[in-house]
Amino acid sequence: MASASTLTVNLNPKTGLAKVDSVSTTKIVFTYPAGSTISNYLKNISSSVNLNGSFAGDTTGARMLQGSFDDEDSHVSVKNMSVAFDYTAKGNTTALVVDKTTKVTTWVSGVFSVVNGTVKADLRWRSFVVRGAMNLALGDHSMDINLVGSTMQYSLASRTMAAGMMLGMFGGGAMWNRATLNFSALNSPLSTWTKNYDAGTNTTTFSKTISGQSTFSASIDTNGQKYSLTSTSDPSGSVSIQGYANVSGDSLVIVPAPASMATGYLAAAAVVAILAIAVGYLLLRSRAKAKALTPASPTSPV
Repeated sequence: MASASTLTVNLNPKTGLAKVDSVSTTKIVFTYPAGSTISNYLKNISSSVNLNGSFAGDTTGARMLQGSFDDEDSHVSVKNMSVAFDYTAKGNTTALVVDKTTKVTTWVSGVFSVVNGTVKADLRWRSFVVRGAMNLALGDHSMDINLVGSTMQYSLASRTMAAGMMLGMFGGGAMWNRATLNFSALNSPLSTWTKNYDAGTNTTTFSKTISGQSTFSASIDTNGQKYSLTSTSDPSGSVSIQGYANVSGDSLVIVPAPASMATGYLAAAAVVAILAIAVGYLLLRSRAKAKALTPASPTSPV
């Protein structure tokens, strides 16, 4: 099972900025017959990469992300972003399994607008997809952090013969060019997301978990031997905004919290305060009683 891919958006109307944390986790599995030529090449493979980098909004990688937001006809602007990219690849006699995780944290502006005195947050871009290779300079490496095919090539860098065979099998297919920075499954109407309001922190959160996994696969049969390539992810999303918010199309609108919620929170706070006072009073009585019952120290005769 693939670990969850998550998109977390924290909206701050006071600063006019949004912090976007996306964690794209993908499991890629290449299966082959035991004893085949490619099995002999891959059965003992073990490799991994862990790279990080930070980028200003006018750099190539940030512009790629900006382009994916622009596809949704939004006015969000990428200010900066940081990236952590890692994968592990392990092979045995029948399968090569690659676990790829790409964490992208970015600050964006242009989310908020004020219409007739009402603050709105545009979230059309939440279901963004980075299309094509997203090449970044991470450490001493130039890496495409997006496409399935690139990840497989990196994991097979020490097995060029096997990489060539796999490229020949699947290089022309849609699977090879599939984006892993893909949150298109979160394009369901915001009205279908689960809403929760925390009066204590004055924060409204909308969340959505996609039922089941998003799976794409390709397979071929060569001389009676079957080879397959499968990519699996499992996305979920969460949007938090300071204040009480309602849904309006693809936006959130900040409105006054219902009186019942504020009253309920104040009543709960009052109960906690009363309990604290009562406990304090009982403790003071208990200490006073214990002091009264304590025998006086004997005095020496005059």
